[in-house]
Amino acid sequence: MDNLIKNKSSYSIEELQEIDTEINHEEIFQNLTDENCHDFLKIFSILNIEKINSKKEADIVLYHLTQHPNPIREIVGLKLKDIVLPNEEYFVDDYSLNQLTKGIIDINPNISRAICEILDNSKTIKEKIEIKIIEEIEKLTKDVKAYEEATKDTFNDKIRNKKNHAKNKKLFSLYWLLEALSICLSKNYNSKVLEIINFTINFTDYTIREKTAKIIANMDNAPMELLKKAKYDQNFYVKNQVYDKINFED
Repeated sequence: MDNLIKNKSSYSIEELQEIDTEINHEEIFQNLTDENCHDFLKIFSILNIEKINSKKEADIVLYHLTQHPNPIREIVGLKLKDIVLPNEEYFVDDYSLNQLTKGIIDINPNISRAICEILDNSKTIKEKIEIKIIEEIEKLTKDVKAYEEATKDTFNDKIRNKKNHAKNKKLFSLYWLLEALSICLSKNYNSKVLEIINFTINFTDYTIREKTAKIIANMDNAPMELLKKAKYDQNFYVKNQVYDKINFED
């Protein structure tokens, strides 16, 4: 293994999968708990996890989903899809749900996408995490409003600066949180969801309106005003989300 690390600084997932080096379950988790372990070896270890045997092991894997280098976070996101579903009971406590929520808004969209796929396939986690996603959106929309007030740069003004990093980071996070909410949506927090989508349906960025429209389409008895606003949106992808939900004449 040391020779592999020395010979090449980075490997693709495909190359890692083809490396003919045995590593047992105990060694995998020894590597993941060793702060001095080389990143390559951690990635290789995560890739070779076949199962988890305890809540402690689940937490060790989740720990590497945040505040680690991008390659480690990404391989954890991809591997979690194989780990979570057979062991849902290990992933419904506050720590797990908080880590998964942070994964949704990772700067790497592959991680965001992987976590959303997990939610889409886990009824248990979906039900537990919905309120955390809503609370994260509420915090973000407060940040958006504070940003608008401080900079006079609004999210529903086509003239304003589109290259602002702080603004784009908020848009990116909001996009994935709305996608996650559309997956987890229930009737339990209807008033909170309505407050959110009444705000986000007016964003200039069509991707935010598209995800908002997806939530509207998934709601039971969605307000007609919001359905109309989505239907008559100038962007095809936005209106396409609700095309089969409209019962009124054009």
